[in-house]
Amino acid sequence: MTRTAVRPHVSITDHETKTPGAQMDAFETFVRHAPFAAALVDNAFRLTAVSPDWESHGLSPDLHIGDDFRRALFNPEDVDSLERCVAFGEPFSRYRAISLNGAESRIWRTEFAATLTETGRTLAVIVTARDVSGYAETALKAERDQQRLKMALELDELMVREYDLRTGEIYCSGTSPELEKWCLFKDDPLEIVHPDDREKMAELVRNRKDGEAQVFEFRLNRDDGVETWVRSVGKKFLGADGKPERLVNLFKDITDRRRHTEAVENLAFKDSLTGLPNRAYFNRKFQEAVDASEMMGELFGLIMIDVDHFKDINDTLGHDAGDALLKRLAEMLHAAFRAGDTVARLGGDEFAVILRGLHSEADMMRPVNALQDLLRRPIEHGGRSFSVSASIGAALHGDPDADPSHMIKNADIALYRAKDEGRNRSVVFDPSMRSALEQRVELLRDVRAAIAAKEFVLYYQPIVDIASHSVSGFEALMRWDHPEQGVLTPDRFLAAFEDQDLSLKLGDMAFETALKQMRDWLDQGVEFGRVAVNISAAQFRSGRLAEEVQDRLKRWNVPCERLTIEVTENVYMGWGSEMVSETVRQLHRAGVMIALDDFGTGYASLANLRQFPIDRLKIDKSFVQNAEDAAIVKAVITLGSSMGMKVVAEGVEDQAQLDALADYGCDQIQGYHFSRPMPAGMVPGFLERFGE
Repeated sequence: MTRTAVRPHVSITDHETKTPGAQMDAFETFVRHAPFAAALVDNAFRLTAVSPDWESHGLSPDLHIGDDFRRALFNPEDVDSLERCVAFGEPFSRYRAISLNGAESRIWRTEFAATLTETGRTLAVIVTARDVSGYAETALKAERDQQRLKMALELDELMVREYDLRTGEIYCSGTSPELEKWCLFKDDPLEIVHPDDREKMAELVRNRKDGEAQVFEFRLNRDDGVETWVRSVGKKFLGADGKPERLVNLFKDITDRRRHTEAVENLAFKDSLTGLPNRAYFNRKFQEAVDASEMMGELFGLIMIDVDHFKDINDTLGHDAGDALLKRLAEMLHAAFRAGDTVARLGGDEFAVILRGLHSEADMMRPVNALQDLLRRPIEHGGRSFSVSASIGAALHGDPDADPSHMIKNADIALYRAKDEGRNRSVVFDPSMRSALEQRVELLRDVRAAIAAKEFVLYYQPIVDIASHSVSGFEALMRWDHPEQGVLTPDRFLAAFEDQDLSLKLGDMAFETALKQMRDWLDQGVEFGRVAVNISAAQFRSGRLAEEVQDRLKRWNVPCERLTIEVTENVYMGWGSEMVSETVRQLHRAGVMIALDDFGTGYASLANLRQFPIDRLKIDKSFVQNAEDAAIVKAVITLGSSMGMKVVAEGVEDQAQLDALADYGCDQIQGYHFSRPMPAGMVPGFLERFGE
C-alpha cells in the first residue's frame, strides 16, 4: 500500500514575536508534563525532553538529554526515516520489543511527527509511544491469516472494513467493536461521517482515483453525542475486468491524539487569559489575508487596539482588575466584530482584528464604532465600577499596487495618531501620517539623548501681585538648551510630554532642579516668594506623589509654603481623578499651594472647583490677549473671588491689558509686560531692580 505523507499536527509561524527558542521551551514544557509516553527531539536530532512515562518505561535507557536520538534507533532504515522526518516533515512509526529487569518483553509502537513552521522547516519531532502488547495477543488469536495480523500490528488498534461494491456485502475485522458499531452503513458510505464534516469528505471522495490509497480524518456520526475522531485509510481494489470491485477502509480511533494535538495548538496559538488567538495565530491569518489580496484582489482591513492607561489600572486597582478588563474587552470584541473576523490578543493590552471580504472603509469602521459604544459601558469588578477607553488605529488595503505587508505598520501609525490626539478615539491611516510619525520618533530619540546630556534647564517667570506691585513668586518653565538650535520652548518638544516615560523623566528633573534652586536662593537670602512647578498626569499615576513631594522638600530643607503645584484641568478631569484629588488634598494640608493652570481650556465645572482644593485660578493667555473674551475674563475673576481663590492672568504683554485686569479685580499677573522667563542666575538682580 502506498504511504501518504500527511502534514504534521502543529505548525508555527515564522513571523511571531516569540523566538524559535521560546517555542521550543513551550513544547519542552508540554512534553515534560504529558500524561503519556512522549519525547521531544530537536532538528539537530538531540533529545531535549521526555515525559515521566517515557522515562519510567525505559524507552531510551542509554540516552540523556542532549544526546543524539539516532543512537536509540536499531537499524539504518530507522535512522534514515528520522532524518527524512526532520528534512521533509514525513511522519513514520516503528515497533520494538522492550524487556525491563528480565521481565517478559512488551511490544511498543512509537510514532514520529514533525512540527513545522509556516515555511515548511522542521522545528522539532514529537515522539509518542504506546504499549500494544495486549492488542497484539488478541489480534493474533482473532485474525484469520498472517497478512491481516501484520496489517493490524502495523496500524495499531485498527478496524478493517471491506465493502463488496458488486454485492453490497460488508465485512468487519471485529478487532474494534466500538468502532464497528458506528462504521457500518446502509446505503451511502458517507452516512458514518458527522454532518459537519460530510461536505469536506464528499469532496475528497470525489477527487479520489481508483487504485490509490487516501487518508481521511473526520468525526463519526454518533447519535449518543460522544465526539469520536477517526483516521481512515481507504482504497478501491480493481477486479479482473479492471472495474472497482472492493472498497477497503482501515479505521483507527484518534480522539486522544486529536486532543493532545489541540493541547499543543492551544499552547502555541491561544492566549491563556482571554481565550483569544495569540500573536502567532494572528500572523498566520494575516498572511492568509495578504495572499488572498494578492491572488484575488480581496479588500481587507486591519484594526489595532490599545487600552488607554492600562498600566494605571493595574497599578491603582490591581492586576485582578486589569485581567478582568482584558477578559471583558475580549467579549466586547466578539460582540462588535463578525464571527469570521480574526480577533487576537497580541500581548499586554494590545489587540488586533483582521477583517476580510470588505467592500469599503465603511464596512471596516462600522464594527469599530460599535466597539466604541460598548466601551462606554462601565465595568464592574470587586464591587467597584470603572470606565475605560481605547485608542484604535485602522488601515485598509485596497490598492493593488501597494504592498499589503505594510498594513501592520500603517495600522500602528494610525494607533499612535489616535493616542497623540487625546486617546479614546479611532483613526484611519493616511499616508501623510507616516512622515509625521517618523519626525516624532526622531524627536523623542533626541529628547532622550538631551536628558542624558543634561541639556534641559529651568527658566523662571515672575508672578506679580497687582495691589502691592510686588513679586509674589515665580513659575519654573522648562527649556531645552539645544547645542545647535539654541534655547527651545516646550512647544518645540511637546511630544515628549505625551510620552509617559519621557514625561516622568522631565517632570522629575524639573521638580528636583526647582527644589535645588530654591535651596540655593534661601541660602543666599534671596526673597523669591513661591516657585510654581507644573505636575503632569504621568507623575500622579504612581499613587505616591504626595509622599514623594514631601520627602524631597524635607531632603532639600525647603518649607512646603515655598512650593506651588500647578495642575491643568485635564489632569483633574482625566482618568484616575480620584487619585489626583486625594494627592492634592494631602499636599494642600501640608501647606503646598495648589493652582489650576490654563483655566477655561479644559473641562472643569463649578462642581469640580468645589470638590478639589484649589488656591489659585490661572486664566489662560488665549483669553487675556483677546479683547473679545473680556466677558469670560471678568466672569472667571468674579468666580474665583466668590470661591475664595486668587486669580492669576497669564500672558499679560502691555499696560492696557494690565489696567483692564486691575479694573476687573484680578489679583496677580504673569507675562512679558514685566519679564520674559529668565535663567535662575538673573532672578536675584531682577528682584533688586523691580519697582525702581
